[in-house]
Amino acid sequence: MKSKYLTILVCVGLFNFCSCDDFFELKRPQETQWTTTATYEQGLSSAYVSLQWTDAGRGFPQYIDFLTSGTASLMDGNTPGLDGEKYFYRSFDEKLGRMTTIWRTYYNVITKCNLALDVDRDGNSNPFNLDTRSDDFIHNYTRQVAEYHFCRAFSYFSLIRIFAAPYNHSGENNQKVIPLKESAAYSKEDVYNEELGTVEEVYDLIIRDLKYAKENLPDQFTLTSWNNVSGYECGRANKWVATSLLGKVYFLMGKYAEAKAEFDAVINYAESTGTYKLEAPKDPFNKEKAQDVPKESIWEFNSGFLDGKFENHNNYMYCGMVMGLRFRDSNGDELESLPGNNEGTVISSWNGFGIAYTSLKEMGWMKDPMNGDYTVTPEAEADLRYQQVYHLMLPYKEGIKKGDPEYITTESLAGHSMVKTPHVYIDKFFRGAKPYGKFSKFPFIRLADIYLQRAWLRWNSNDLQGAANDLNIVWNRANPQNPDIYTASNVNHDAIYHEYLREMTGEGWTVDFMMGTQMTIPAGDSKLNSSVAPPYSSWYWSIPDDEVNLNDKYQ
Repeated sequence: MKSKYLTILVCVGLFNFCSCDDFFELKRPQETQWTTTATYEQGLSSAYVSLQWTDAGRGFPQYIDFLTSGTASLMDGNTPGLDGEKYFYRSFDEKLGRMTTIWRTYYNVITKCNLALDVDRDGNSNPFNLDTRSDDFIHNYTRQVAEYHFCRAFSYFSLIRIFAAPYNHSGENNQKVIPLKESAAYSKEDVYNEELGTVEEVYDLIIRDLKYAKENLPDQFTLTSWNNVSGYECGRANKWVATSLLGKVYFLMGKYAEAKAEFDAVINYAESTGTYKLEAPKDPFNKEKAQDVPKESIWEFNSGFLDGKFENHNNYMYCGMVMGLRFRDSNGDELESLPGNNEGTVISSWNGFGIAYTSLKEMGWMKDPMNGDYTVTPEAEADLRYQQVYHLMLPYKEGIKKGDPEYITTESLAGHSMVKTPHVYIDKFFRGAKPYGKFSKFPFIRLADIYLQRAWLRWNSNDLQGAANDLNIVWNRANPQNPDIYTASNVNHDAIYHEYLREMTGEGWTVDFMMGTQMTIPAGDSKLNSSVAPPYSSWYWSIPDDEVNLNDKYQ
């Protein structure tokens, strides 16, 4: 069978600990389950499924980031689903059901990773008695252990960013926040004795895990034996995924020298090998086959299907329908209006958000929208990003049907009947070809983001020309007719931030960039929101009631 879809066949229920009594009657159940690298893969594949195919994935991190960052605009007359208004208005004190699901999902992944890493520890790093010179040990087992470390790190990084106050660059980080587990629980006493980790302790574990991952993962996978299938790597971590994420963790923590070292390594590898490089702005978003990996994507959402064959695994960027232009049934990269419902572009009637007018002004793409001048600037019209991965829609007009030319230029769906002003939408999702664009992949981490963060780090350390050089690499890709506009004399925080908005809006890292640079998070278009200055001490969601009620450590 196709090894990519091993993820669908894993024993997902094996680690669902709803019945503690039944679970604790077993002694180390994984030892009877995991006897080869192929079976050891079960827990790892299940971890990736949880990270990407549940409400902890499927675009929810990108959705929450976009809505809370002050870069989104809630369109008139819309009541968006997926708790959209709660995120948009930063209702951190509200108990949202999806947050409980996210909490459980990440700890489920942590448990799977801990079980697997306990097997490695107790088996002296070779529990299956493999020949340590064999391809199976070198290219499978060693990599799998490193991937378990990566998945645990990513889960804790996601949890700490959602459920704890942000890392304080210049203050104490010793408040106890969330359960910190480095080994699985094998008795009820183990569960009851679990302690809460401090912010510092959780970040320390994240860093240790990512360091282990980057040191033990390969640059690129070598496929051998049971995993030798094109597309197996899609959505999985390699050395450069781990290095990139480690840099982003350091950046958020304000450990700037450490962050720059990681970004330097990624960029040096990309430039020296050509493995990663910038292409057209739309290229990271218009692939639907697992084996078609865009050059700019360092880490991808695992949604594509294999070998050009339709696989109804129902895995797609669900939140894109509420935060992007297209509906999941869109087919094809280009915007076109064809009369058939599953032909060409299908505009999403679920969308409730455009890009904030305050952000469009900062990006230099609208003249003065806050005061009623929605003129799109020549700078926007010339920018390939505006042309390719964002899209202007004019105010609502009744009677437009799919197939009419105006269908892709003018709001016409009943759900947008109250929209009276032009909006610029994110158009980064559902760009793939038939059978359905909903299987289009999209990047979690891409190279342009790394260049932009390094640009800020260089500027912050007074390497102004280095910062300008990095900015120009990203700018020139999108503006080939007007290259090299940044110099040592005009590069500053605002220039880098505005370039970040043009490049990265809607991709899940905007709040991290704001907090990492210690800028004030803007209120955006909402009159109900306030700007938030560092240390952002109230910027986190409440621990779910189920957890608080069962864990007396919160008392």
